[in-house]
Amino acid sequence: MNRMLKFVVVPLLAALVIGVLPMQLGYGQAEQKGDDQNVVNRLLGLFEKANATLYNVLLRVNQTVPLPNVVWEKYDTGLAKAKEAVQRRDAGDNTGAKAKALEAMQKIKEVMLDVADDYESIQTEDEIKALKAAGIEDAVERINATIARLEEIAENAEARGIDASQIRERLGNVTKLLTQIRERIEAGDIEEAAEKLEMSQQWFGEAMAELRPVIDANKLSQAQRFLSMTEERFTSVSTMINDVISGLPIPEIARNRITQNIGRGIKTAQTKIVEVRSLLQNGRVADAMPKLGELRADIAGLLAEAKSGLAQHKPGAGEALENIDRYEVALDVLEEKAEVLSEKGVDVSTLLSKIQAARNRLTDAVAELKKGNTYTVNTILAKIQTIVKEAMSLAK
Repeated sequence: MNRMLKFVVVPLLAALVIGVLPMQLGYGQAEQKGDDQNVVNRLLGLFEKANATLYNVLLRVNQTVPLPNVVWEKYDTGLAKAKEAVQRRDAGDNTGAKAKALEAMQKIKEVMLDVADDYESIQTEDEIKALKAAGIEDAVERINATIARLEEIAENAEARGIDASQIRERLGNVTKLLTQIRERIEAGDIEEAAEKLEMSQQWFGEAMAELRPVIDANKLSQAQRFLSMTEERFTSVSTMINDVISGLPIPEIARNRITQNIGRGIKTAQTKIVEVRSLLQNGRVADAMPKLGELRADIAGLLAEAKSGLAQHKPGAGEALENIDRYEVALDVLEEKAEVLSEKGVDVSTLLSKIQAARNRLTDAVAELKKGNTYTVNTILAKIQTIVKEAMSLAK
């Protein structure tokens, strides 16, 4: 790679690697909670920035040396893949969107390589120097942003008793070096700034290597916590369904059929819980995560089975069960937010009282549903909705 291209391509690709690598390692709470769309949006943002740079390069080069069709075809392919990434994201396929966004970035890289020599030949010395400086600044900015996130990981690790002092020291050294890079740019010494950038990227990689065990431990801890939460929800949902089915005034033959179908779903979920727990005990987080996702689907399947079985004999009861569960989940999320806010010194007494009020009404709703009073249940749920909205406003 020639020296001019290095400062056109490297900052963009470094941004891609630095921005995506920690997410691939699973360090962030957002991804652990399944918020993959944030990852996709970030990749598309990087593509947009890279595309803006490349488009200007292509126009500039094409004015002097007409570019062959193959270059434009590659460029169009990159745009098409980015468009497909957006379509897949909007359709909810974040995994497919991520793959297409990465393919689009690869095409951007290929086109830049194709036009590198022609682009360098038409640049003035001042333009080359300015472009180098801008590229270095961009890389520094992105490394700094990632360091902040990695320091947060180290802090969380120390809170769990993990020694992250060496990692903190390495990240601190990288931060100091980035400050020196900016000083060199301001002094007009772009070559030395570039050399220090290479050094900072090497040090950053070493810090990431040391951080990997911490990230793995964090992934395991979060997976275990997620299993615990999923198991609690499974127990809550299965208990609620069985209680409601056993009390509803429906034909006994229908009750037995629904109970048997629900029972099979419960056994499937219980088996999977045991399997996931065993995988996590052996440190096999990657193998456990898909099954944790399946568990969530199994829980939804229990509610769907109950809804289907009750549709003929007690219309509205299945929908009420789903709504009760939906508010249970919302209140669990609010309780987590209340815990975080409390740790930050915020008075959450009013928020907690609203959460408790909503839970009390949910208990009333289940009791009325067991009697078959779906109209009363819906009235109670409407009141719960109001309380939950108020609680969400407080949490914000």
